[in-house]
Amino acid sequence: MSELRRTDGRASLGTALLLVLLVLPVLGCSRHVPDDGPTAETPISETASTDDSTPAVIDADWVASKFQAPPAPKERDWLREIEKDPIAALKEMDPAALQPSRNPPAGSRPSRPVVREPQNRPQYAPDKRLKGWPPVVGQFYPNLVLKDQAGQVTAISDFQGKVILLELVGLTCKACHAFAGGNEPGMVRFRNLEPQQGLSSIERYALGYAKLSLDHPDIVFVQLVLYGMDGRSPPAEEDVRDWASHFNMDRQKNEVVLIGDQRFISPATRRLIPGFHLIDQNGILRAMSSNDPQHDPLYDSLLPKLASLVNGQ
Repeated sequence: MSELRRTDGRASLGTALLLVLLVLPVLGCSRHVPDDGPTAETPISETASTDDSTPAVIDADWVASKFQAPPAPKERDWLREIEKDPIAALKEMDPAALQPSRNPPAGSRPSRPVVREPQNRPQYAPDKRLKGWPPVVGQFYPNLVLKDQAGQVTAISDFQGKVILLELVGLTCKACHAFAGGNEPGMVRFRNLEPQQGLSSIERYALGYAKLSLDHPDIVFVQLVLYGMDGRSPPAEEDVRDWASHFNMDRQKNEVVLIGDQRFISPATRRLIPGFHLIDQNGILRAMSSNDPQHDPLYDSLLPKLASLVNGQ
């Protein structure tokens, strides 16, 4: 009888241990986070933010193949060519080639009037939701209202009636430094950042491929600075003013530098830098050049379209 009791005791103990082993996993599962989200006791898993994973320097290697073309034709000495063969020179010369600035001298052909509607002009509201960005070719360009390098509030619609060549800029974008003239002889580097080699200034490319100077009275050249010196966040106003001063962007000559804000910061925006937007006299985006393969090549598409718009073709 005692032997039987010992056997029953062992069986009961074994059964109890088995039950414990079966219950523990169930209790453990009941402590897991439910499918509908984390509990207050469970920290939310951190996801890699764009700022943390994005390099500070906007080094667009694709620019070498996307933008770079055979060197733009050298600037021509029109005064000398007029002396040699005035008829041939005048046929090839851009009417604005001899104008020293965007403000045409007295007696020169007038530029198209700037159409403004101050009563409908939107207010500067950097906290207001940004509409229409990124822009779409063939549609009206968003009427961005931002501060410029002079501290004044400027809207894209202020330049209606002009052709706008707008460049998207990141202050750490090497190609942007080159397009701004960073590789020109004697030009000092901005904040010691080396411009991308093999690229000339957009002014030289406009002369070579559009046969137009950006000083043409019917053109407004706008730089829209969207990323600051950390390459991840919006630019500081002081940095943008220093950029404009360094590269001689003169607001009085319709060389406008606009200061972007947090609303533009996104992967979609970053992919547009460096890049150029061509906006016609009615505010419609006619062409875009960026790393998107569907966008227009700068040299054989966007700049020739610039010439067509200015020349009324």
